[in-house]
Amino acid sequence: MAYFTAVLTPDGDGWRSVDVDLEAGSPEELGDVLRGAVGDDAVVLAVLEREDEWFAFVRTDGDDTRVFVSDAVAAADSSYAELFAELPPATEVPPPGGGAADDEDDEDGPGAPGTAAVPGAGEAVWAGDPDLLADLGCPATTITRLAVSGPDPSAATVEVGEVLGFAEVLESLR
Repeated sequence: MAYFTAVLTPDGDGWRSVDVDLEAGSPEELGDVLRGAVGDDAVVLAVLEREDEWFAFVRTDGDDTRVFVSDAVAAADSSYAELFAELPPATEVPPPGGGAADDEDDEDGPGAPGTAAVPGAGEAVWAGDPDLLADLGCPATTITRLAVSGPDPSAATVEVGEVLGFAEVLESLR
């Protein structure tokens, strides 16, 4: 199965692509590569997709590198496994039909930060930081909804790109 990767950075009123070869490694190693490509304090976003399996975002700005992957189980068998190996899983798994999660605010619902689908046959379980794009305008609920609903990875990254304004740049790189 094929991988698609893109590295993007905000550029004035939009986003531009950055020519960076994304090699597998730890989040810190990839963060160093991304920072080196555009400058230490700039926001840099790496978009990764594994055809028909998962999508991931890696964001760095300053010394901070944050990662989100839509399906940690599938990604663990990829050439990028080291990038996702240390990610914290979703912090809360709601039981089927309510139960212990009833004390959550109803407005949060499925896909809220800190939740994941109850693992079952064919269901993705995301891992990492779902808030990594919130300050840019894409809330955690959008990213986790896309991870849980399981659309194809390219559709998910394009939807995030539409929210943040980089969909055209992303599509031009395909």
